[in-house]
Amino acid sequence: MPFRRAERQLTPDNWIHTPVLVLNASYEALTDIGADRAVVLVISGAAETVAERRPRFPIRSKHLEIALPQTIRLLHYVYLEHRVLVHDESRATLAGVLRRDNHRCGYCAGWAGTVDHIRPRSRGGPNTWNNLIAACGPCNTRKADRTPDEAGMRLLWEPKAPTDLQRRQRQIWKHLAAADTTQ
Repeated sequence: MPFRRAERQLTPDNWIHTPVLVLNASYEALTDIGADRAVVLVISGAAETVAERRPRFPIRSKHLEIALPQTIRLLHYVYLEHRVLVHDESRATLAGVLRRDNHRCGYCAGWAGTVDHIRPRSRGGPNTWNNLIAACGPCNTRKADRTPDEAGMRLLWEPKAPTDLQRRQRQIWKHLAAADTTQ
């Protein structure tokens, strides 16, 4: 049985803090907002509900009842300037590199819990996206403070800086996977 994170029980006191995914009119993921703001957007006609929260949680007023949305879509397109948020020269973080590489070792494709400097720090290797790759403990130890060529190891992929588009795509797939398991 796969592990599933237990979702907190929704109550009349805490539903307001539930995150709701907002899609542009083109179904492009924009951001997460609080459920209270999402309900206002749906009621005011600025957005429509794409997916309801399961199990169904109704939001009631004297004259209206709507289901708590899980995803809403704006009815009018919101223009966003598309740009890369992370540049190759920027400093990378341990968590960011592991997330970018999906916790896969860049040398053996096993599970990775550490990050390796391709050009070692002892030789002036920077903490940039292009110089860091996820690595398992044995591969990181084997490579030590050498380059992959010197250690007789090869990279399975070329590390690059993640883009905002990749982050948004991960968010969409995560949301779709969650919606698929609730139906």
